[in-house]
Amino acid sequence: MSGTPYSTQRLSHRPAVQQRTESFLPPHESEAITSIPVTPGISQGTYGDPNDGIPTPIGIPTPRVIQSQPDRQEYFPRRPANKVLAQSSAVPPFGDGILTGSRQGEVSLSVTVLSATFTLPQLLRYRKGGKWGLEHKHHCSTHLDSLAYLSSKESPWDHTVIAWTGEIYPVSDDASSSHEQLQESIPASTTTSLGGHSQGNDDIVSGETYISSNNKAALEEKLYNDHIRTLPVWLADDCDIKDGGIKLKQQSRWRRYAEHDLCALFHYKQRPPTDGRQADIRWDDYERMNKAFADRICQVYKPGDIVVVHDHYLMLLPELLRQRHPDMHIVFFLESPFPSSELIRCLHRREQILNGILGSDLICFQAFHFLQHFANSCTRILGYNANKGWVESTRGRVHLTVLPSGINISKITTLGFSPSVDKMHEELRKLYKGKKVIIGCDPMSRFGGVHKKLQAFECFLDRYPSWRHHVVLVQITSPATMEDDDGDNILYARQVNDLASSINQTYGSLDFTPVQIHTQRLSQDEYFAVLRLGDIAVNTCVREGMSTTSLEYVACQRESHGPLIISEFSGTASSLEEAIRINPWDVGQVADEINNALTMSQEQRNRMHRALYERVVEGNVQLCVSTMLRRLIKVLKLDESHGHR
Repeated sequence: MSGTPYSTQRLSHRPAVQQRTESFLPPHESEAITSIPVTPGISQGTYGDPNDGIPTPIGIPTPRVIQSQPDRQEYFPRRPANKVLAQSSAVPPFGDGILTGSRQGEVSLSVTVLSATFTLPQLLRYRKGGKWGLEHKHHCSTHLDSLAYLSSKESPWDHTVIAWTGEIYPVSDDASSSHEQLQESIPASTTTSLGGHSQGNDDIVSGETYISSNNKAALEEKLYNDHIRTLPVWLADDCDIKDGGIKLKQQSRWRRYAEHDLCALFHYKQRPPTDGRQADIRWDDYERMNKAFADRICQVYKPGDIVVVHDHYLMLLPELLRQRHPDMHIVFFLESPFPSSELIRCLHRREQILNGILGSDLICFQAFHFLQHFANSCTRILGYNANKGWVESTRGRVHLTVLPSGINISKITTLGFSPSVDKMHEELRKLYKGKKVIIGCDPMSRFGGVHKKLQAFECFLDRYPSWRHHVVLVQITSPATMEDDDGDNILYARQVNDLASSINQTYGSLDFTPVQIHTQRLSQDEYFAVLRLGDIAVNTCVREGMSTTSLEYVACQRESHGPLIISEFSGTASSLEEAIRINPWDVGQVADEINNALTMSQEQRNRMHRALYERVVEGNVQLCVSTMLRRLIKVLKLDESHGHR
């Protein structure tokens, strides 16, 4: 299923790594807040030593440690932990450079990180005549930011991405063609479903595409020489792979299990029972896809390399790699939420999914309650001993940690305050002159919570009539990332539009529309202009892993200092502790908090924004990636000391 590299000799001899230096924004100091409703809080370093027993690299701020409250009840019972402290002299700072074959304490490491991610970090266009085009999204997700950072000169690591090509269809030179739109249909701010597949294009995605061996080799060379060095995984049936080329058909099937079964369940959407045949087909494709990734990684893997596996599309991959290379260093990084064990118990192939993840050395979650649910699932379903720090599997101890994703705040600030965005922001300000603007950017699906936001906004206008005709809700919606085989997203979109129409009829007038829903895809400049426009931002998701928009809103409010209202069901909420947290199901509370945010004094706004901005800077993507690798090294050293490997 996986194609042969275009140059075996080239891949077997990696290019030399230039001497690199770390470059980070300065850290900020502020006291942490631990009082959070319903959802336990988590910040960098909350559940471990400040630097995980590893000397902090030059230029990397030391994460804060939140002191636990003595009377706070633990989710897991406390157990005595045997800690092995690392010797400071044993591990050189990452910024000093790591030589191939060097030993980090007792752990043998190379300088190489292999990132396995579902689809390419580049936008791919295949034009008639075999011409390939690559484009980089300057703004897309924290996940892409992490891949870009590891591939940059600021990173001390030699980095290669292993990713599926995504659906490939020939596109015309006409940018308005449906195929072209398909290839560009990437969610503007998300960590899942990075590929070009757009739901509802059955006529397009059912077609076949033939890629000749020459064109295939040309793309592989182009991707390998990209500044984010990438090795593509080709997914096709064995009978469709020939010496002369590869036939790609029914390409969207490789997504089906992850998006139909896993993504839905992880967002607390339970599918109705079926006869099981379609579920088996989806599972077979998912398993074959993960094996194709394992094949591709093993083609280039060398002892000492670190493999980072991303998200729910590749949950079987860690165990598949572990079976082939028992001593491989593996991190699994889950950007999605993880549900309670009661939901996981309903999952088709639940044991295989959990054991697949447990092939890792270290598993990273966006929030502490996601980690809790995973550990509890391993205990209830697999019978393994687990706590908030590790799971004791049949293979050995697998360590768990919380590591919220960060953004590249320097890049976001540069993009958000460019001259073109300045001009557009001024035009929007004139358009909404005399009005307070509430903004929201969410997927058009039930877990995005747009309907909850509209219900709260309607309640707000009812409770606080003085705001009528003086405040407008600008809601940006993006395509749903979850497969919609039952048509639920269509029904939900109708529900949202009907609710918006009802609010506008009740509280609007001929010259004023209180709710403005924009379903078209915004340009980059438009997106950042809207973030700067908002007097407040409201997130009412009912389930999500990471809200990139919330982080970017904070970065773009350096002048206006607009408050942020965020759902406690977002994985981002616990790392933005000074934001206003709400329960989106409590419509009255959300309405009251909207009023509180709009009437907040300038001093309060400044104080809130300063604290939030410090957290966003402090938790930037560089620190997130470096912390993940430091924690892996500590885990490997602990396991070496305890003989678990």
